[in-house]
Parts: sequence; structure tokens; C-alpha cells
Amino acid sequence: MSGIGDRASSQVEAICGRAPDIIAFQDVTAGSAPKYRAELEHHGYFSIIDSFQFVKYRTRLMSRSIGEILASKWPLISYPEYFDVPWPEKVLSCFFIGPWGDILVHTAHIPPVKNSEWKKYQTLEGIYKGLAAESKYPRILCGDFNTPQEELSDGTIVTWGQKRKRDGEVVLEKYRGQRWDSAERNILEGLAKFDLHDVFRHVNGYDKNDFSFYEKLNGRRIGRRYDHVLASKSLNPLECRYLHDLRKAGLSEHSPIEAVFDPKMSK
Repeated sequence: MSGIGDRASSQVEAICGRAPDIIAFQDVTAGSAPKYRAELEHHGYFSIIDSFQFVKYRTRLMSRSIGEILASKWPLISYPEYFDVPWPEKVLSCFFIGPWGDILVHTAHIPPVKNSEWKKYQTLEGIYKGLAAESKYPRILCGDFNTPQEELSDGTIVTWGQKRKRDGEVVLEKYRGQRWDSAERNILEGLAKFDLHDVFRHVNGYDKNDFSFYEKLNGRRIGRRYDHVLASKSLNPLECRYLHDLRKAGLSEHSPIEAVFDPKMSK
């Protein structure tokens, strides 16, 4: 879920009301992180990790740099410096120690191109490099990936390294397309080879078209499915949905994504 500091209380109350075992916030600033911690603790989520503790340079903390928070009523153990990314606070990793066994959880906010297109490439590439290996633990990767541009009904993904020609054909962008396309596609599709699968599509298929973010482009309202949960099959995902009511109520720019797993299958 996207963090908005002045609405931390309302956001946390809405999310905790659904009684999740793990909560992940993105778009949290160093200044607003203590507010989230206090609100989460008020609701009984005493195991809380934020990504700002891993930032080495004070100037990053003094800015409005965006980071992540993970919270649970079960123990969380931080797993720092897992990814080689330009802004370390954009990715947060921990072990979730619950009654269903240990689960390695990662949450990330991929910076949009308007901030720096190279930082977006490098963050995507760093996350893929860190996860493109077999793991002895079940894993979850969730967050705001700012990709893809579009999904087609046959399962085809259109990345931001591609564009549509006037006749509708999808082609690579001329100069930056190949690297951009590969960086996004490796996360969205390539991690499935390493047992990190798109939970929303695994549960709902491609018959259901849904979006987590909307923007206006040339006078049109365009939906994007930017927020994702990827997970190991052994976690047995049962449900996955976007909580649009929270976005419509102004609690977040993005509709939070909620995934439900069957804990009995992961023992």
C-alpha cells in the first residue's frame, strides 16, 4: 500500500481491520515512518522493520526519499543488503517467522522514469539478480513496480520499453527499448522460473482485467496494474484482489493488493 504520512492513522486502521499476517507499505518517507510505527503498534503489530535503518548517507534521510515498511504480529528478522540497487531504501527484505514456517519476504517500490529512467532499470535489474536463484525458503515479493504498461487478454505483457505504432503493432522503443523491456520482463515473467509467480494471474487468470492505478493521458483515463504480489507455489495462493475502496476513499493513490494463502500447504 502507498504511504501518505498525514493519513497514516486512517491507512493503518483500514488495513489492520482486515487482520493481515504481513503488512507492506511503500512510499513512506523517513519523516512519516515513525507515525506508521506508532499506529501499527497501536493495532498490535509490534514486529516492524523499515528500510531507512539501512541507509548509509544522512542526506538521503533528510530528503523526501521514499522507503518501505514491513509489519507483522509474528516475528520479523531483517535481511539487509540483499539487493544491489542504487537507492537501498527502495527495497526491504526480512524473514517472516510464523506458525507455517519461515518465509522470505521482500517489498519494493520501483522508482518511476520521471525520477530517473536509469535508476528504474538498475533497481529492476538488481532485484532480478538477487532473486534469480533457487531458494530453500518460500518467498514473497510485493510492491509498486511501476510496470507493465499494458496486459493483453492472451497474457501478453507490454512493457514501458515498448510502444504501439499507429496500426496497433507493438515494437521496442528505438534507443532504450531493449534494456528497459528486459529489465521489466525479467521481473514480471522471468522470476517464474525461480518459483516467484504472479499471484493475481495465478488465481484470476487473464479473463479478469483489473488495475491498481489510474492516470490521465491525452484526455483519457488509463488504468495500470502496477502493484503486484509474486510468491512461491508452495504457499498455495487462494485469493488475490485489489482494495479499490481504499483508493476511492483517498487513502492511497494506488489500490492496495491483498493476497490470501493457505498456510496448511506450506508446512
